[in-house]
Amino acid sequence: MPRFACLIVTTFILGLAMTGPVIAAEEAPRYNQIHFQVERSRPVDNDRMHAVLSLTAEDDNAARLADQINRTMDGALKTAKTKTKIEVRTGGYRTHPVYDKDKIRRWRATQELILEGSDFAELGGLIGQLQERLQVTFINFSVSPARRAAVEDELITQALDAFKQRAELVRKQLAAKGYRIVDVSINTGGGGPVPIMRNLAMEAASVAPPAVEAGASTLNVSVGGTIELQ
Repeated sequence: MPRFACLIVTTFILGLAMTGPVIAAEEAPRYNQIHFQVERSRPVDNDRMHAVLSLTAEDDNAARLADQINRTMDGALKTAKTKTKIEVRTGGYRTHPVYDKDKIRRWRATQELILEGSDFAELGGLIGQLQERLQVTFINFSVSPARRAAVEDELITQALDAFKQRAELVRKQLAAKGYRIVDVSINTGGGGPVPIMRNLAMEAASVAPPAVEAGASTLNVSVGGTIELQ
């Protein structure tokens, strides 16, 4: 056999010798593995209010329509910014033509004003003021990020304890000497925004604050994993 061919064969054999144990280790069968999941949840009072108000108008002159929308929204912004505990920002601004028999007859424009805060009384009062000029698109409530994080930390601790208790129960029932955790995952969820009202149109020159009830959201944590009995 030529010397070059011998070198190739020798290298190939050495490669198999080196990778063989690794492949065998990766494909080694595992026995007595059990997967299960536990969950813990808790109702939490919503402490964050989110409201979207909008202004919609029509005119056969696009420039005049834009001026009307801009002036009205500017006044609403100035009113809202006097409330220092409330976060204020503008939302979408849309203008589109209104057709009649394939011809543009007028223009319609809508702009949104977004309000967020934890002082429900102050925010409700502001909404009442702004409803003299704007319409309420929707109001919803949610759990603030800080409160959510604190409650989730507690639920994670409880869920992990429950996971260990379940693992120990499985070990005892199957008469195993011990167990080890092969893998574990933690998932959080729940507590999404709760819609309270939608499309509240202006009906009078002076509008009372909307009656709102924040309610509660349920936060949940699930811990899933695999144990191997020994």
